[in-house]
Amino acid sequence: MRIVPIINRNGESLSNSAMAGWDDLPAELRSLVLSFAIAAAQKRPKAHHLSSYAAVCKEWQHVVEPVNFGSLKLTASDLTDFDALVVGPRRRWLKYVWFRVELPKYPKKKSHTPETEEEQDENDRVFSHKIASLFEVLSTWPEEDSSGIELELSARSPSDTQALAGAAGLTEDGESRYFDSHLDFAFLDTGWFGSHGLVEVYVVTKLSILRRCWRNLEPRAILTIVSSLPRLREVRYEPFQQFDDGSQEIIDMDRARELPFWPSTLQRISFFEHFDPINEETESNEEDDDFEDEDGSEQGDINETEPRTCIALAMSFARRSIQLEELAVSFMIDARHFFQPFFEARLPASKPELPFWSSLRWLTLTSSAIHYDEEADRLDAVFLAAGRAAKRMPQLRVMELYNVCKHSAGVFRYMVTEGISGTPSIGWEGTWQYDMGERVKRVWGEVAWANVSKALVVRPEEVMKYEGMFKFIHNNLATRELVLHWVSSTELLGKKEPLPVPRLSLR
Repeated sequence: MRIVPIINRNGESLSNSAMAGWDDLPAELRSLVLSFAIAAAQKRPKAHHLSSYAAVCKEWQHVVEPVNFGSLKLTASDLTDFDALVVGPRRRWLKYVWFRVELPKYPKKKSHTPETEEEQDENDRVFSHKIASLFEVLSTWPEEDSSGIELELSARSPSDTQALAGAAGLTEDGESRYFDSHLDFAFLDTGWFGSHGLVEVYVVTKLSILRRCWRNLEPRAILTIVSSLPRLREVRYEPFQQFDDGSQEIIDMDRARELPFWPSTLQRISFFEHFDPINEETESNEEDDDFEDEDGSEQGDINETEPRTCIALAMSFARRSIQLEELAVSFMIDARHFFQPFFEARLPASKPELPFWSSLRWLTLTSSAIHYDEEADRLDAVFLAAGRAAKRMPQLRVMELYNVCKHSAGVFRYMVTEGISGTPSIGWEGTWQYDMGERVKRVWGEVAWANVSKALVVRPEEVMKYEGMFKFIHNNLATRELVLHWVSSTELLGKKEPLPVPRLSLR
């Protein structure tokens, strides 16, 4: 083994009697040590306090602080320190804020009891005050102080438990502390102090409300938030499906009515309606000979049923998508309703009556027609309508139409590979065989010529064993990064299972 002496930055060799200091190490070695220390702190944050590394020396501070202030987890009690500490260049480093609204505590014996009207009113007041306080702080930041912050909002009481969130918290009478309560703003009840309503915040460009937000938010509360973010470009929303049809219908109709009033600055929208609970330990449908699906519309098993979708909401998303670059809506609407004008029986005589998507690049939708028990003709009809619509999407680079349930999954994909010489292709991946009709291939061939002036490649179908809903989404959807937020992906797959490399990356 060859012994190489340590050389300081002046090119001088350090003898054994001279102790090498930090400044004496080569720049490459110092950078390597710092990278290792930061990576260890991020991997085990409870064992390593990254903030303390910034106090070692000026060089460490300059490297550690951009990482340390890159993402912050805050509650209302942190806002004073946040306002005092995140100043100057630290504002430019901040990219992600998770703001957790802490609702009042309640006795354990009430964990299965619906909230009283007084409790709901108090939750609304707390929610209103804390969100308004955050916006007050961020509103003082000039637009030039930040390149854009992603704001994640969540709400829960310290008394809430994940075990009782969703369907697991329902009583035999169908009552729940979570499902029956929807947070809304209550500015009339917040007194004379502070702002009346939400002030505008210019530094937030992305808003996320993910599955780790256990409490429901009223659609008009979300409208209030997005309306106070003038530079908002992206919204991600991952609510849980309501347990009963009536509640779901009311919420969906409210969403349909309010979506047209969302900011015109939006370029990307992603909605994913979670099912709860999800049993990923399933066998493939080939081995499950006893499984019968007598009626896809019956609400027996929440994981195997046709989702409760809203036609009005689908039409509202379709209208909104004309202004977008990227859209993904999973389980909340059906692609058949989104493409309703493009089914043969509904095609108008004149093209001006049809929508035109001048900017849409990515589109991902679900449809309950994509099911192993459906006739191939019904799938063809959906993919034909989608192809006719795609002719009016000149910027389209990927469209995925998919469905996943307890026993099966499948996805139809049109994709133009990245780069100048991008190749357009269509294909099918699923847990059952689907023979794509010639008319489907022909209409998508016309899309390829119209949009990228190249011949379409029809890829061989891929039939696979089913390993669960979220494994299929993460392994088989090219638009996974649009469909699910990375935070939710990490939560669903577990920290020990790394996220698969995405086929496509959002820009």
